[in-house]
Amino acid sequence: MSVSDADAKSNDMYGIWRDPSGWKVNITRGGVSHFKRFAFTIYGGEAPALQRAQAWRDDIVRMHPPLARAAAANQMRRNNTSGIPGVHRHVGSDGQLTGWTARTYLGPGQIVQKYFGVGRYGAAQAKTLAMAERQKQLTQMQGHRRVHPSEALVREAPPQPLPTGCPPPIVKGEVIRRSNKTGISGVQHRVTDPGHPGWWLALTYAGDGKSLQKSFSIKTHGNDLAKAMAIAERQRQLAQVRQMRPAQQPPTRSPRFEAHGDKSDGSPHLPECSVR
Repeated sequence: MSVSDADAKSNDMYGIWRDPSGWKVNITRGGVSHFKRFAFTIYGGEAPALQRAQAWRDDIVRMHPPLARAAAANQMRRNNTSGIPGVHRHVGSDGQLTGWTARTYLGPGQIVQKYFGVGRYGAAQAKTLAMAERQKQLTQMQGHRRVHPSEALVREAPPQPLPTGCPPPIVKGEVIRRSNKTGISGVQHRVTDPGHPGWWLALTYAGDGKSLQKSFSIKTHGNDLAKAMAIAERQRQLAQVRQMRPAQQPPTRSPRFEAHGDKSDGSPHLPECSVR
């Protein structure tokens, strides 16, 4: 069965929202928040960043499914007075215990319950039978708790690799900041002596408070050559930093729309990971 354009957008954007400079993903399971931000500058633009965000979201949803319905039903609620989820005690007008009931909600219009009276079974046996009946009822509950209309669609869809056109994320240090005046990330022109033309400096942060840097004198090499040498050195430094970091497996994402209709025009989720 196909879904509407509005539903398709909702499915694809489950757990994802946009801020001025990137996409944010937040999936909560069992009180634990799984959060990650995908900046446009790091992931090649708005569309590729969205592809990466969706892929990461899909992996998190598959790795952390919602609580099984039976397990959720077996959690103790604040208003429980018997100490046993789904088992209720009955007291007569005289305040004496009269029986125990096992009761389970299976779904809309589906409630199963069974009463065990103290007069027939005795207080201890009635309670034991009600507890056993409750566990029997729970076996009729299938699937997971419904946390969002799109959750099951994401979790059950088979994973597939990201589109081949999706660029890999760049090292954070490669991003050209607004304060950069050279147009080249990690390459700076520095002058410390008014009587000296200065240096071109290649600087790369290597992590753990360490950095790689090397300068090239304009007086020695000339401006253009010193700048070119600094740019080449910057690339060498970036390659060195990449080798120092463990290799990461590319994320995968689920082909939700292959079986659930096409995306509508104007949707921000593009079929190919193209850079805008």
